[in-house]
Amino acid sequence: MFKRASFILAALIMPLPVAAQDAGTYHDLLVQYRCPVVDRLEQIYVSGNPASSHGRFLAITVPHATQAYVQCLFHDNNRKAYCEAASGFYYDGAGAARTFHQSANVIAALGRLGFSTDDSAGNFSVDRDLADPPDFNALADFILKAQHDGYGARADLKLKFNAPLAPHATSQCVPVS
Repeated sequence: MFKRASFILAALIMPLPVAAQDAGTYHDLLVQYRCPVVDRLEQIYVSGNPASSHGRFLAITVPHATQAYVQCLFHDNNRKAYCEAASGFYYDGAGAARTFHQSANVIAALGRLGFSTDDSAGNFSVDRDLADPPDFNALADFILKAQHDGYGARADLKLKFNAPLAPHATSQCVPVS
């Protein structure tokens, strides 16, 4: 009986260091990437026609990972941000039989952040209301949290950015050497 109780107690205690480690790695990711993400979101928000969503998106991909991207698109006259996280639905291309599905851990992590977990017709998605003025820090944190918890993004990885209206961060995010 004592061995069983010890095992159960150990199992309950074990997640705490992992949770603390994840909090540390998320903090490091924010330190490394929040400024470039916020900067690009700000650039996109003020660029283009707010009545059109054409090109008004930011997609961030974890390198060397299969289907590990999060993208957000400003729409509804800058009142909303429609965000998607890769589900694997588009991995094989239109009309091809689907061969890739995200793991249960990825789906659960994205679900905790509010993404839909139905990937039967596309990516996981969530439509977020934006304040006036928008809180770009909160949106950047959301995107990076999805990358961190869902796809394992860490500060030491070189995340890839795709933003037609903001291909580069401005000088405000360039570290001083």
